[in-house]
Amino acid sequence: MKPAVNKFKEITLELYQNALKAYRDNNNSLAETTCIKALQMLENTSGLVYEKALFYRLLANLFNKTGDYRKSLENSHVSAELFLTIGKTEEAVPVYSNCGVLLHYLGDHAGAYKINLQALELAEKNGFEQEKARVLLNIASLLGARKEYKEALEKIAQAEAIFSKHSDKRGIAFSRSETAEINLEMGNIEESIANHKIALELRKELGVERELLLSFSKLSSALIKAKRPEEAIHLCQTALETADESRWPSSMASLLLRLAEAQQETGLPKETIKTVRIAEKVFDLFEGFYEIRAQLKRVESKALRDTGEFEKAYSTLCEYLDMEEMRLVTRRSETISRLKIAMEIKASQREKEIIAKKNDELTTTNNQLVEAMARIKTLSGMLPICASCKRIRDDEGYWQQIESYISSHSDAEFSHGLCSDCMKKLYPEIADELHDTV
Repeated sequence: MKPAVNKFKEITLELYQNALKAYRDNNNSLAETTCIKALQMLENTSGLVYEKALFYRLLANLFNKTGDYRKSLENSHVSAELFLTIGKTEEAVPVYSNCGVLLHYLGDHAGAYKINLQALELAEKNGFEQEKARVLLNIASLLGARKEYKEALEKIAQAEAIFSKHSDKRGIAFSRSETAEINLEMGNIEESIANHKIALELRKELGVERELLLSFSKLSSALIKAKRPEEAIHLCQTALETADESRWPSSMASLLLRLAEAQQETGLPKETIKTVRIAEKVFDLFEGFYEIRAQLKRVESKALRDTGEFEKAYSTLCEYLDMEEMRLVTRRSETISRLKIAMEIKASQREKEIIAKKNDELTTTNNQLVEAMARIKTLSGMLPICASCKRIRDDEGYWQQIESYISSHSDAEFSHGLCSDCMKKLYPEIADELHDTV
């Protein structure tokens, strides 16, 4: 590698470390700016593909954290493709899997299922067992959304078996959490609560803050459905005491939503409204989280009605309905857009296949013509022939019968007979008889 390229790579990696530090310090603006600056530098370079993939992946994680799932998906997809281009399959698989999760969040279940199957195939082909297990959990979640509960639980069981084999507590926690969600959908609320508690305890051991907050939120939701809102309130308050709203805004907002729902269930409308107001402040500096925003409006409307503020309750309900309608319109528009893109890609692929087929046919025809021309050239050149016996000398200096030489250098075949002059010379009696007959 040339010294100038080495220096450029060092600068790029330094920028990546700076962006990563900003991301971990929750300086999201600096992290995004640094990533974009680095990618602009790398735009016109033919190498450093791995470095480009790292920056796109970091941008994807950043947008995921701040709730902009669309941008996260776009950057994840680019990152995965780049990793795959340079043979970094082990890094490509989890990014593809993340694309599946994001498509699920965005409501594109068909797209999510398709890309998860691709990730699963890559994981199996390359023997990445734990990545395979994570993809199986994603597929299980999609099957659960389609109410194919039996198949979903089978996938989770396969995943948990792999995680247990590798003593992967984090993976087991995800398996238990997903099992709990499926059971909740099936109406097995107590079983759901039991599995969420197992996941919560495992995550307390591991200390992964975002996943721990996720467990608190999901367990609270299950407790509310079990008509145990007091327990849910206590759980949410415990989690919120240690939660960092600037670091994990989506988890914070989700917890506040669960707390508001639990307070509403226990007949505490004023406390509910107060909690909703706190949750809304979380969104002041962040985009996204539209579903949680809408649900907060729904809970607030009920609380306002319970306090007798009917006009505010009505206007808040209208806001909720408008937000839901906007989400539906956006989703419909995105679905149509994806279908159009898919049609264009398919048409382009079909056109490429037709062109490739024509090229193959032309290549075959051209090869046949080249061979024919080669034969014609061989026989049209000056041939050394014996003046007496008429044998021809080949390229290696050997003398061959003329029919043998021509047969080996062309497609011509010979049948033997005698001309009239030779017939008279060799067989005069037969020649005279033939002449008298004629």
